[in-house]
Amino acid sequence: MALSVSYGERYGWTVVQVAGEVDISGVAALRERLQRLVTDGCLRMVVDISRVDFCDSTGFAVLVATRRMLSSRNGRLRLVLPGPEVHTRKILQLFGIERIFEVHDSVDEALADLREPALTADAVEAVPRPREGTHATTD
Repeated sequence: MALSVSYGERYGWTVVQVAGEVDISGVAALRERLQRLVTDGCLRMVVDISRVDFCDSTGFAVLVATRRMLSSRNGRLRLVLPGPEVHTRKILQLFGIERIFEVHDSVDEALADLREPALTADAVEAVPRPREGTHATTD
């Protein structure tokens, strides 16, 4: 299956959908697209490779290079991997993908922390609350 790369935005993150085979013949298109997004200002990226049928070391190298490029700009990269039973995921795990990247099982999971910001106890205490009988004044 030929490589296809598409992208859009959700919650302020660029979500890149990759499908097909990421090998020596198609890796240039993926590298070009990811580099262009970063140079155009995308600093928060989710790369969904859950529909990738095959990924060799050249594809893995492109993901690592994109992560480094984003890190050098204080950006972030999250990956969505194929399901645990998929051979591609097993190969990527051999490359150490889960030690290098923030990995998730779906785009929704990768963006879950952005949909509903959770207030921690510290954050709740830090929110100023008006007290009875006091009035704020400005000088």
